[in-house]
Amino acid sequence: MHNRLRQFATLVLVGSLMLSAVTVAGAKNNPQRNDWSKVTALTAGSKLAVKLRNGKTVNGTLNNASDAGLSLAAKNGPIDVKRDDVVSIHEVVKKRSAAKAALIGTGIGAGVGAATGAIGDASNDDGFAEGIDSIATAALTVAGAGVGALVGYFVGRSGNKRVLVYEAK
Repeated sequence: MHNRLRQFATLVLVGSLMLSAVTVAGAKNNPQRNDWSKVTALTAGSKLAVKLRNGKTVNGTLNNASDAGLSLAAKNGPIDVKRDDVVSIHEVVKKRSAAKAALIGTGIGAGVGAATGAIGDASNDDGFAEGIDSIATAALTVAGAGVGALVGYFVGRSGNKRVLVYEAK
């Protein structure tokens, strides 16, 4: 019983490390966030979310950007924002690919399922139960792949991606 608990703890640790590695690999490091030239380089028509110093957030489509500020087309009409009033600017990018996220989820789920089955099959028993252990390992691999694909699909389908373009110091 104690050995099974140790195997389960190892499995949880391996799964957590795999998920954190994917998260770290997907994170993008942007060391120069306070570079206004990135704002002026944006093309007209880019969808932006601009957080202002008064705490409000203005969502709109970029008309133009200059060194003094930017002009947005928002729901309520055109809005001019001074550069000094801006706290941060995020570019709102279209939804991510659900298929790519589903494939990544499939791989992670299959790996976790196979690891779970392998840990459960770690006995030295060469009897009748060994065949059942192999079938259980295969079943856990397939089930893990299916669950991972579903989770990946729904994560990839959710919401728009926001990319930080500018952040005032």
